[in-house]
Amino acid sequence: MKKFLSCSIVALAFVLMSSFVFADGCPELRGTWVGTVKMIAKDGTVKENKAVFVIRKQDGNLFTGEKAWFAANKENLITEGFSGIVGVDGVSLYFAEHEDGYTFGSLTGKESMSLYYLENGRKAKVIYYNMKRVHFARAFVDIDKDGSKTIIRSEIVKVYPMNVERIMREADANKDGKLSKDEWEEWKKNQ
Repeated sequence: MKKFLSCSIVALAFVLMSSFVFADGCPELRGTWVGTVKMIAKDGTVKENKAVFVIRKQDGNLFTGEKAWFAANKENLITEGFSGIVGVDGVSLYFAEHEDGYTFGSLTGKESMSLYYLENGRKAKVIYYNMKRVHFARAFVDIDKDGSKTIIRSEIVKVYPMNVERIMREADANKDGKLSKDEWEEWKKNQ
């Protein structure tokens, strides 16, 4: 185990040092990535779920954001921050979770990624994520079901349940708790 940990630290250091050579050819990762999750715990229990990774900031090959998933009761949304780096090959991805564990993976296309989460110790588990980039393509009128010419949190949650908090925080420019068509279209344009 110590040998594995030492090798992992050396590999991560190499990636971090070599990534400074990396500049303009970095893929754009900002946005929302949604996908299926398959987890196996140390007791052998296998669970499937859905998760969201929201990459908010990117500076070259460095990025940060948070991931979210529903708890076992399917009612509570859990979030955790992360910081990450794109490898020198422009495909490999390395995440340092802000709470526990590490996620490694790669872009499998311009709009998809496969990720592998590792956590050891008392809460040991391995998770596989198969993620696709979300495009917020739904028209304003599709979301505004009551025809009020504004969309509110409860209408957004029916269409984009894993992204409602992000959408309200980023798109509600005047912070009145509802989105006008102009606010929705302006926000969508920047996704």
